[in-house]
Amino acid sequence: MVEDLETRVARQFSTLYLTLVSVLVGLVLSDLFSTIHARVVLFPLTLETARTWCQIFGNILSVLSAWVTYSHLGLLKSRLPTIWDTVDAVLVLVTIPLNAAVGRHESADWFFWSAAYLFLGIVAVKINVRQATREPSLRHLLRLGRFGGPYTICWVGAPAYLVIAVASHFHLTPPWLELAAAASAPPAAVVVTILFMREWRAAVRLRSESSSIAGSDLIDSRLEMRTGQDENTNRVLAEQ
Repeated sequence: MVEDLETRVARQFSTLYLTLVSVLVGLVLSDLFSTIHARVVLFPLTLETARTWCQIFGNILSVLSAWVTYSHLGLLKSRLPTIWDTVDAVLVLVTIPLNAAVGRHESADWFFWSAAYLFLGIVAVKINVRQATREPSLRHLLRLGRFGGPYTICWVGAPAYLVIAVASHFHLTPPWLELAAAASAPPAAVVVTILFMREWRAAVRLRSESSSIAGSDLIDSRLEMRTGQDENTNRVLAEQ
């Protein structure tokens, strides 16, 4: 049987999407390491250099967390692509100006771009989930982007980092507070990833169980129909 063009494109879309996202994530990490090698001071260890270390690990873990989200939602895609899929993937590039703010004496830029990253991360998740729900079998994934779900940290962190950015810009934040705020980024990225994976697994298992139940019901109904047909046939033969 010859495979039609639409089916062929839909079957290859997941692989294409994962490749694009992986390339963009690799580009972002390469940009970060180039920035570190070019100008970032890591020693001796002071409050400022400790803040820089936190910024570096925060950037790395945030990008890897984004890749986990993109890749695991991308695995479920089996449809024709739209322009929104490209927009969704390209949003990860907001990490490049975040990389440029790493290790600066003034930390306001890093906090501002962190807030922008978290906000655009929410937008990317919303786009990704809504695009996934174009497939009827994935409509239950909408719950992943809700407030109170895995990305609650992003909902709360975006305005919090923006406030710190404004305060830092006007020199209202002491160094220890900036260090503490930057130190919250790495564990937050890890927690988001863990919560996402937990809910993603639950969503996939829920769909699998629903499909199994639906398949069992279909088989039972067909068996009942077949049994009824056999009884009718036997009844007709007995009457003859």
